[in-house]
Amino acid sequence: MAQDNQAQIVESFKHNGAAEASILNAPETEWKASKEVFQVLFCLSIIGLMASLDMTIFLPILPLIAKELNGDATSTFWVGSAYLVPCAAFQPIMASLSDIYGRRNMLVASLSCFVIGSIVGCVAHNMATLLAGRVIQGVGGGGLIPLSMIVLTDIIPLRQRPKFAAIVQLSMALGTILGPLIGGCFEDYTSRSTGWRWVFYINFPLSTVAGLMLFTSVRFKKGAVQLRSVDWIGQALFITSLSSFLVGLSWGGVQYSWGSYHTLVPLCLGVGGIVATGFWEFLGTNHPFLRLSVLTDRSSLAVYAAAIVQGIMMYGELYYISLYLQAVKLMSAVMNGVGLLPVSVSLMPTSIVVAVIISKTGRYRWALWFGWVATIAATGATIILNKHTSTVAWIFMFAAVGLGHGVLFNALLVAAHASSPAKDVAYAASLYTFFRTLGFAIGVIIGGTVLQNFMATKLSELGLPSTIAYNAEGFVATLKTLPVGSAVREGALTAYVYGLDGVFEVITGIGALGLLATPFVAGRTMNTPLESDHVLRDAKDGA
Repeated sequence: MAQDNQAQIVESFKHNGAAEASILNAPETEWKASKEVFQVLFCLSIIGLMASLDMTIFLPILPLIAKELNGDATSTFWVGSAYLVPCAAFQPIMASLSDIYGRRNMLVASLSCFVIGSIVGCVAHNMATLLAGRVIQGVGGGGLIPLSMIVLTDIIPLRQRPKFAAIVQLSMALGTILGPLIGGCFEDYTSRSTGWRWVFYINFPLSTVAGLMLFTSVRFKKGAVQLRSVDWIGQALFITSLSSFLVGLSWGGVQYSWGSYHTLVPLCLGVGGIVATGFWEFLGTNHPFLRLSVLTDRSSLAVYAAAIVQGIMMYGELYYISLYLQAVKLMSAVMNGVGLLPVSVSLMPTSIVVAVIISKTGRYRWALWFGWVATIAATGATIILNKHTSTVAWIFMFAAVGLGHGVLFNALLVAAHASSPAKDVAYAASLYTFFRTLGFAIGVIIGGTVLQNFMATKLSELGLPSTIAYNAEGFVATLKTLPVGSAVREGALTAYVYGLDGVFEVITGIGALGLLATPFVAGRTMNTPLESDHVLRDAKDGA
């Protein structure tokens, strides 16, 4: 048995008991952000915006891409998942490597990978090349997203961190929410044959700014690099196993039946591989990239479970609210993006206010309770959406969804940090972003399965071909061209409403799991000192 893992687990249990006795009402500690901290904050915000933008910018433009590149329903569906799956799988790996090679070096490597993927995507002339570019982008995003949070744990104390983390988290939320609007503008206001390539072109100016700032502003004091510390076997097992599991999950009930070997084989290999990874990390290596001690704490486990649930809800809501606006309200690509703005209009100020309150009071559990109740209630309201829902009604519904997630955004992040020993907080930050991104991927997959099966059932009842359901996104363009009042058009609209109602019902039910996890999240002190080997240089340290 690896001695490092045993020691970490014993220390974790000691920390758990001591932290519960901490005084929560301690005064806010004295700490002032330097100019260098604000420069790093701006750089991380650009990185977060760029990485999250690519999660949703394709939503309104998928039908056009499918048409131009002759993509079928399966390949079109994977344009989104091809980014999310590697983005989730590589996050713990990138976090672990950053401890060895340094934060900035891994940020540069991740940014380079993201840019290479963008280049491959923008020159693609078939779906295979496009998907390859998206996978490479996803690997880069798997480093950019967690490292944006990890760097904050290196340079800002926990008590003040919510206010600054809110800025980076808001940039990520802004990218996720504005993605459909920007993608819609590219579809409606650029060349129909090449306009979709702008979803890749937009990454180049953003990555240029981020790259310049990485070399001029993000400067850490150098540490030793030890190649022997890299857990290559564990990392390879984890990446292949998680990817296999997510691929099988995405195929189940959509491309193949759940009982098909096409679905069962990757699912079983994935689960078996993840279990094998756990045994390897605990027994087989002296330098585990997964710190199992962090996962022995009840409060931490509850936070990570809640992070998955929030990821499922948030991305699932954005994805299928966008589909509702396109397929049921028959909005253009641009107006679809505009229709999502109520989410950001409420999410952004709410997140900032909650972050300030948490920093001032040192308490965060109240935000978890309020956030989950608000999010579940708002998501439940979307179940009644139909083609007759008034504009005012759905605007208020979407704003309520944004408010709930705005409360949860920083509360869950702070809870993840506070639930871990100071020396493990950077790793806790990476696990939080990993589980939330994993939730993003699962949310789209679950939603797709529910939508297609519900739609197929309703279409069969109406005497229409169920094949429409298996190309739900691609059929939107055809739907808009059908004569008003025709049987096919009205039947398809009814099927979309029925399918989307099913999706929102499932997402609401999943949200209840986040609320059920909240009692297990402990309220712990936020007045903990910084403990990091990655110390930010100031101007007098030189380049």
